[in-house]
Amino acid sequence: MTEKIVKAIARSISGIFNPLIIPTLGFIIIMNHIPGVEFYTFKIKAIILGVVFVSTFALPGLFMLLTSMNPEILKLNNLHQERIFPYIFIAFSTFLGAQFLGKLPLPGIFKLLLIGSSIVIIIMTLITTKWKISGHTAALGALLGTLIALSLKYSMDFLSIIIAMLLISGAVSSARIYLEKHNPAQVYAGFGLGFFCLFSLIAVI
Repeated sequence: MTEKIVKAIARSISGIFNPLIIPTLGFIIIMNHIPGVEFYTFKIKAIILGVVFVSTFALPGLFMLLTSMNPEILKLNNLHQERIFPYIFIAFSTFLGAQFLGKLPLPGIFKLLLIGSSIVIIIMTLITTKWKISGHTAALGALLGTLIALSLKYSMDFLSIIIAMLLISGAVSSARIYLEKHNPAQVYAGFGLGFFCLFSLIAVI
């Protein structure tokens, strides 16, 4: 019974912090801290979050749902390679979202965040041709890298959120390993990739 409960908790943690929802969560956090956003109208805020949600969650989720109904479409030599086509679609969809945000009169950081996410997904796609890597921890690493870089570069106070995200990242990593979806190396590699890409991108630009 205890093992069933632990497994149920691990599945819940893994499901709640699905990598597709992390970009939207990140934008919600950041929009509540970037100076000037408080003067945006509700409509503008809704458009920003709407673009992010549709391009990083809704469209990729719909694609994955449709392809799951016909698994032969994604059938490749190895199980982990079945992630390649979804990753390609997610990267493309996220990039389109970035281009849309870039046409709005918004701070460049919004577009940059989605471009950074696209870069992470593209690198993950290349890695996935040979080796399985954790998308869950890559998304969390990217969010943490973003928050820390913004804290250092623009003196934004994300300390409590960063601590919370570190704890969440640890819980998600443990859940993915416990469920045998990934081994420790795949979890750490995903987190490191996401963190390094977004932190470097924001710190440099």
